[in-house]
Amino acid sequence: MKDVKRFMICFGAVFLLCLFLGGAAFAGKTLTVAVGGDMPTMKMKDKAGTFSGYEIDMVKAIASEAGFQVRFVEVPWKNLYNDLNAGKYDAVIASSSISGGKKQRFGMSDPYFSTSQLLVVPKAKADMSVNGKNIAVFKLSPTADKVRRSGANLTYYTLEETGQAFKDLAKGNVDGVLCDSPVAYGYSTGSYEGKFCLSNEACILDPSLKKEDYGIVVKKGNNDTLDLINKGLASVKSKDIDDKIMGKWFKDTVLAAAPGRSSDSMFASDIPTGPQNSPASTK
Repeated sequence: MKDVKRFMICFGAVFLLCLFLGGAAFAGKTLTVAVGGDMPTMKMKDKAGTFSGYEIDMVKAIASEAGFQVRFVEVPWKNLYNDLNAGKYDAVIASSSISGGKKQRFGMSDPYFSTSQLLVVPKAKADMSVNGKNIAVFKLSPTADKVRRSGANLTYYTLEETGQAFKDLAKGNVDGVLCDSPVAYGYSTGSYEGKFCLSNEACILDPSLKKEDYGIVVKKGNNDTLDLINKGLASVKSKDIDDKIMGKWFKDTVLAAAPGRSSDSMFASDIPTGPQNSPASTK
């Protein structure tokens, strides 16, 4: 009996020691997370090279809750996923929509953000019909298809050319820019504040159009990293940390309102409303 008791005590001590050592090693783990170019409100880099934005804060919160360290690297959009598969970093956070196609090629985390596509137009054109107009788009989507079927001409831009699309809008080279809600927020403020607003076009604000969820991307089969990220994300959600981050980046964002329409402060995920295949306009 004494031998059994002694064995149980020793076993318990070894078990606790393993837990302690495992926890210490886990706390010291560093994940390298890649981000793409600037997407106002989601990811930005200042002149000193410091990253900020909703996605940056979310990854930091996930890391804190899951007990790992995080290191950010900036990568050109076109290289993000090839370099991920090459093992150059552990994960990508870049406003990546969760889709069946992506899930076949990568590991996708649980959703951390929901978005709709919105049409940004010059303030004076808030009530214009899209019929016959030239609309800039970044991807194929149900909303883009509905805009096309409403008689608009679509001009495709790559994600790297987001800034150029809005410069073209300001110059009148395109009549509107169809983009995810965080981008609509970001480019309707700052240097363009007072110049742009959301279109009143009913087909663009159709609540039946599908919303998209964003997920963090890892290399296919990297389940340990995916589980770690989902663990932290679940904790962030359960403690409402995500709501605080949302409030920081979106609650006070006010879009320029069209004439006869009041300004509203709305969360991107509350607004009702697939691959690039063409270069940007050369205008």
